[in-house]
Parts: sequence; C-alpha cells; structure tokens
Amino acid sequence: MKKLSYLLLVPAILTLLSACSSKLHIPTYADAPATAPASMQHPLSIQYLGVGGHLIKYDGVTLLTAPSFTNPHFMRVGPFMPISTDKERVDQYLPDVSDAEMILVGHAHYDHLMDVPYIMNQYATKADVYGSRTMANTLMPAVPAERIHVMNDLMGNISKPGEWVYSHSGRIRIMALESFHAPHFMGMKFMQGTYDEPQKSLPWHAFGWKEGQTLAFLIDFLDQNKQPAYRIFYQDSASQEPQGLVPELDDQKGIDIAILCPASFSQVDNYPESIVKNTQAKHFILGHWEDFFANDLSSEQRFVRNTNQDEFIERLNAVLPSGSDWTLPALFSIKYFAPEGASAQ
Repeated sequence: MKKLSYLLLVPAILTLLSACSSKLHIPTYADAPATAPASMQHPLSIQYLGVGGHLIKYDGVTLLTAPSFTNPHFMRVGPFMPISTDKERVDQYLPDVSDAEMILVGHAHYDHLMDVPYIMNQYATKADVYGSRTMANTLMPAVPAERIHVMNDLMGNISKPGEWVYSHSGRIRIMALESFHAPHFMGMKFMQGTYDEPQKSLPWHAFGWKEGQTLAFLIDFLDQNKQPAYRIFYQDSASQEPQGLVPELDDQKGIDIAILCPASFSQVDNYPESIVKNTQAKHFILGHWEDFFANDLSSEQRFVRNTNQDEFIERLNAVLPSGSDWTLPALFSIKYFAPEGASAQ
C-alpha cells in the first residue's frame, strides 16, 4: 500500500515541478569561436551537449560524457509510461563522436543512459563505456559486453585514490570516485535501486532506468610523454559530502577544470561549496543546468525547474578560489582551454 501511495504521488509532484521552471537567464558562451585561436598551442576543448553530456578533445584524443538528447516531456517520465530514444533527434544534434574512446556515465537514470546504446552502436563505434554495475547490467541487452566496464570495485573516495583506467590509445585515463545523487524534491529520490544481474531488454519506462552506484570521475588527458596535461573533475549530479570529494594524489597535479551540477543542489548540504573547496579548480563549468523536459534544443534554454539559480551562483562566487572563474555553457557551444598559465577562450 505504501508503494502504491508513493507511485500515485509522483504525477502530482511532477505537475508541481512543471510550474517551477526559472524564467531568468544567465550569459553563456554561445558566441565562442568554432576553432581555437591560432596562438593557442595544444588546447583542450569542451563542447556542452546538454544535461550531463560533454564532448572533450585534446591533441587528437576524445572523451564523451553521457549525452541526452531525447528529453521526454515530464508527464512521460512517471512509472509505466513508455519512453525510448528519439533516434531522429540524436541524428540531428549529436556532433561527430566517431573518434571518441571513452564514454563516462555518472549514474544510470534515463536522462544519462537511455541514448547511450544507440550512440555507441551508430556513432561512437570505437568507444567503450564506463560506469556502475547497474549501468553495465542495464546496457547488456544492447551493447557488447567487451565494451562495458564496471567501476564499482575500482572507485576511490576521499580517504583513498581509486585505480586509474586507461583508454585504448593510452592518452586518456580516468579514476572513478564514490559519489551521491541528490534527492529530487523535498528529500525524496526517484528511480533508486540497482540491477545485480544483466537485464534481458532495455527499460521501457523512466523508473526502469535505476540509479545504481553514483560516480564522479577524474579525467586526465596525457601529453605525448604520457604526463597529465589537463585534469578534469566531472560529476553529473549534486553530491552530499564527503561523497564525491577527491582524495589526495601523489603526483602534484592540480585540477584544471571542475564540472558541477546545479540541479537539486539545495537538496544536499554544502554544495557547491564542498566540491569547490576540495577541487580548487582553475575553472568551473556548470553542467546539467537547463530545463531538459521536452526542451527545444535549437532555442534559448531556461534554468532547471525547482532550482534557485541566483542562490547557486551567489554561493559559488562566495567560495571561488582566487584566480578561478566559471562558465554556464549554452547548448552545443565550445570552450577552449590553453595550457597552464594561459587564459581560456
């Protein structure tokens, strides 16, 4: 009876949230140049693809964080309402990812994982995917097992580093970190749970895409001498400290860029302060910031519903390290980062 009451509550909450989208706008880097300035040697580029998706390139190697283009209407994401990848939308908006080596998935909800099988099989055919055991068991019906990598036993936490995992080229390495998914609303989390065995088919409704173990990642792009040229911290959900925090490493390499998640930040304590103080990044990017329920990907976006963007930015600015800055990216815009000591474009 309790479960039934919970399920009946979901549509009411979704209806309430639909009225809470912010109508405020923040300047973006929509006008960023399509190519890096000629004076910028060996830049790193980050293209924002929406929700948790980022296309990251450096010196001939490419990594993708799980993109989401389908973005069904909020009334379609209750339990037992069928959803599936909108292939035409993916075909239209996905940039060239043919050279991607790795796809990182922070958690296995539909808005991070549902489009991944189609993208892997049709476009990112050289890429392997990395995430939780639940992610792996969810994808097994649609993606060859040899392309799926489980990070649960390799992840680190604030007390100890995890294991570095290298791409096929050896030019990218990642470290999974134990993280946490903030509640969605009034302390409630939806779509929780795990899959401990491979599934026979992909989920057909939003609640079938279970969260699993939520992860954050350190991403190192390595130079020709296999030394870290750029280090990025990435997470696709707001986390409750100490989960999501980066442990001390013995290589003396700082974090150049940290990708944060404003969505649901008010549902956890001390966020984004805990991540900002922990990473001390030179630049912060706000990902998963736009209202992605049936949004028009070709138009201006609104801030994610039920989220106070002014409060988030005020708190971010209050703890921003000296010399650091932050960006809220427009959809599909590209930002270029110069080697350490030079400015971004």
